[in-house]
Amino acid sequence: MTLKPIFTTRAEDALEIARTALKRRPTALASAEILRAIDACGPSLARGMFTALEANVSEILAQAREIHMERKSELDTRRLRYQPATLELLVRRANEEALMHGERRVGTEQLLLAILSVHEDPTTRALRLAGVTQDTARGTLRRLIVSWTDEGEPRQRENVA
Repeated sequence: MTLKPIFTTRAEDALEIARTALKRRPTALASAEILRAIDACGPSLARGMFTALEANVSEILAQAREIHMERKSELDTRRLRYQPATLELLVRRANEEALMHGERRVGTEQLLLAILSVHEDPTTRALRLAGVTQDTARGTLRRLIVSWTDEGEPRQRENVA
């Protein structure tokens, strides 16, 4: 039995923005809309991970769109099915990520890790091309958790020199 996910405020905001965007544009990529929403929702662990990994979300989203269009056109000519990740799949995987790490709530970082877990998704491919993999994301997350303030901002590093 899986528990119903409980989201942090930022994660809930990101999901609501993504849901709204997908209602307006049903053909949009759920993973890209979550990523766009995470970037728009203010300071969070996921945004801190992008900053630490020097990844540009706008460039990643543009790359994801290109990959999506290429795959769609290639697969249409071969009459193969192409199925990017759905919002429901990403929410389920984010909940699994939180449970796996003993977290009671799903945050933006779990949403990002959920996107990275879907191997055939264009946004995942674009993230990997930008150097954001599951391993780099998990390592960066561990470092950020140690240095995160209660206000949701990265802690200022002290110069020890």
